[in-house]
Amino acid sequence: MTAAFWLAMCLAYPPDDVWVFHDRAQREGRSVVTFRTVELTDAPAQPLHAQDQPAPGAKYGTIALGHGGKLRLGLVFHAASNIAWLDADADGRFAVAERFMLGEQLHEVTVKAPFGDKLATRTLLIRKRGDGVAYGVRGYTEGSVRLGGKRVAALLIDGDADGCFDGAGADRVWLDLDGNGKFDPLTEQFALGTIVNHAGVSFLIRPRPDGLAVAVNERPAAFGTLAFSVSKQPGAPVVELSAQLVSEWGELVTVKHADKPLSVPIGKYRIDSVALKLAGQDGKTWHYGFSAADSVYGIEIAKGALTRHGLLANLQMTVSLDSTAGIAGGSVLIHPQLATADRLFMTRCEVAERYADRGREIHATLKLTGPGNVVLDQAASGFN
Repeated sequence: MTAAFWLAMCLAYPPDDVWVFHDRAQREGRSVVTFRTVELTDAPAQPLHAQDQPAPGAKYGTIALGHGGKLRLGLVFHAASNIAWLDADADGRFAVAERFMLGEQLHEVTVKAPFGDKLATRTLLIRKRGDGVAYGVRGYTEGSVRLGGKRVAALLIDGDADGCFDGAGADRVWLDLDGNGKFDPLTEQFALGTIVNHAGVSFLIRPRPDGLAVAVNERPAAFGTLAFSVSKQPGAPVVELSAQLVSEWGELVTVKHADKPLSVPIGKYRIDSVALKLAGQDGKTWHYGFSAADSVYGIEIAKGALTRHGLLANLQMTVSLDSTAGIAGGSVLIHPQLATADRLFMTRCEVAERYADRGREIHATLKLTGPGNVVLDQAASGFN
């Protein structure tokens, strides 16, 4: 991110309310850590190094940190022995210090979570969950906001275990609205992206990803209309759609139908994530997931006007190599990415025989070829 971007961010978030990060698991005796189950599969998303050979029966997964899961840490878990490996430094290897046993106690790992171009130290908590693994990121931020000219004590809670505090619909804000020095779990806790009604005014809370600054905006009273069209193959009807948008004011909007106008408050919006199911001509149902790579507010809604937007338009495939590419006899890590014009990256692709089925994950097949198109080596990869 550029210096101009950070200047604009500083102007958007008033500096008079100081926010502080606390690396703690509880606040007032209440847990502030959310645990997510790691989805484990029989094969790793990326090929393991030749010297990293787990025991037979091991399962593989990833822990995603940062906005849109920008940082993905490889995980290996062998349930029979309770041995787990975590690529905590994201170097593609599992060093001896990154291998541990999961017992009854939480296992703590220090990681570097990404916030834009900056990294911050965070404590990753890992524990067993049944025959699998769950993880959370310890810590919360504490400060205050101004609602109608009144300073109100506030906390930000990471509700989706990505290490960030700006996840609309997932992360939480606690507001001491009655000023008694405590946070009521029923009346003073709100999901980000929802409206906070206080003193007859509707407010929206929009934190910075690191949770160290918060903007408060009154919800616009004027509305416009938004309609999404889905770029797809002919004869592949949309059977399910869920597109999550976040406005520049901080409001979360969910679009459930294609080509159906939806009334929304005026302002600029960004697409945060998309879950899509298409019925293919082969009779199977294809499941896709996309997440935002950055916070670009590229959709503008004007008062009384209809805005049409092509969802998942201009898909492009890019392939990048890591810094070791070109070393004779060495391994080459290849990272395929399928992205849209809205800077949405595909994170999931599955195919199911029926609509109700969960689906089988589809991988990209990557081939290294020599003269005459002779295949020298090949591997499978997900779209991280």
